[in-house]
Amino acid sequence: MNTKAQSVEDSIKEQISEMKDRVNGIDERLMTSESDLSKLTKIKFSGYIQSEFNKYENRATLPSNNFSLRRVRLKATYEAADGVKFVVQPDFSPGSFSLKDAYVVLNDHFIHQGIFKNAISLTAGKFNRLNYEVEYSSSQREVPERSLVIRSIYPGERAIGFKLEVNPQGIPLKVQLGMFNGNDGGFNQLSDTTGKFAANTIENKDYDNFKDIMARATYSFKLGNIGGLDIGAHAYFGSLKSNTNATLHSDFTTIDSSKVGDAVKRNWFGAEFQFFADVLGGMSLKGEYITGKNAMLGGSKFANGNLLPNFQNNFAGYYVYLIKNIGKKNQFAFRYDYYDPNTDIKGSDVTISKYAGSNSRKIGSFKSSKADLAYTTFTLAWHYYFDDNIRITLAYAIVQNEKVGTNSAGAPNYKETYTNPDGSVGTNDYSKVFNQNQLTIRLQAKF
Repeated sequence: MNTKAQSVEDSIKEQISEMKDRVNGIDERLMTSESDLSKLTKIKFSGYIQSEFNKYENRATLPSNNFSLRRVRLKATYEAADGVKFVVQPDFSPGSFSLKDAYVVLNDHFIHQGIFKNAISLTAGKFNRLNYEVEYSSSQREVPERSLVIRSIYPGERAIGFKLEVNPQGIPLKVQLGMFNGNDGGFNQLSDTTGKFAANTIENKDYDNFKDIMARATYSFKLGNIGGLDIGAHAYFGSLKSNTNATLHSDFTTIDSSKVGDAVKRNWFGAEFQFFADVLGGMSLKGEYITGKNAMLGGSKFANGNLLPNFQNNFAGYYVYLIKNIGKKNQFAFRYDYYDPNTDIKGSDVTISKYAGSNSRKIGSFKSSKADLAYTTFTLAWHYYFDDNIRITLAYAIVQNEKVGTNSAGAPNYKETYTNPDGSVGTNDYSKVFNQNQLTIRLQAKF
């Protein structure tokens, strides 16, 4: 009898043990699922698509109209830990896939008190250069494209390197200091004598030992109940490695001897402001002025065997925005931007003998061209916000070139020809302001 009771008791204990094992297995699976779910909640996805129609009024542009996907971005942000963030953002635009951002941000946790508590961060990888319009997202910008001066000196906008950022507690000041490879996405190599440049396409690998240093500082003021004002400045110090034996300056007279491997300097400074007013539905006025010295590399040969020189040009450019909200669904924007890639000569001087190279041994037939002309662009834009995620934009850019001179026969000193669809040849006369305007209709969807 006792033997039978013991057997029943052992059977019950075995069933309870099996049940515990099953419950523990469920607990382990639940813990694993909770851990996986916790990781997933740290990942955030965002992005936007810009689908647009463009109409080009420059007769040399063919086709004169087209549909395109200007930007197709998907951004993944992973909060690995408190103060640690990973970001990856590719662009999937058809025919031009590229990695826009890939960086990690580390926030300081060693300072536990005072104005520098949690005020210091380090960013490393590929990210925006330190400039207002560069860092201002394309999904928020009030006109379709960045100003010409920014597109010219910061092609591609991004660079590979690191950034130290300081935002002191209780002080409306932000200071950024960065170091970059310097050749990321840039147009670094003069390809011929017409002022055209070839791009560096291997941006993940630096080709010289020179690095770019950038700094930017901004300070914010509160203007009572009216709004606020941000002011700031940024500086850029960079160099390119010379591939030739001479550097021609943008006055087309000054020539410096150089050796292969020498530094060709590129330095400039900018001052900025952004004024925001909470009046009549909201408005803002913002702008920036940048001036300095840019450079392009020579090295290729003329037909006569002479080496193409490096070219170092003094430049200046600026832009001003006026943005006004119209009710809750509409917004009007106007931007005036100006860029002079060569402040040493006037448009009327382009291609005349004085600016056609004075040293045949070093310069060959290199001379001024349309690359030295200044451009002014007036951009008008109207936005309709269908909801928080969809924006429809109608924009019109009025582009005006600096005029070149004419010779004794009245012919322009610089012109370019193009072929029409019917095979006839047309001419853009740079002694006049010819039509280069552009219409853009854009539908943007964000998520």
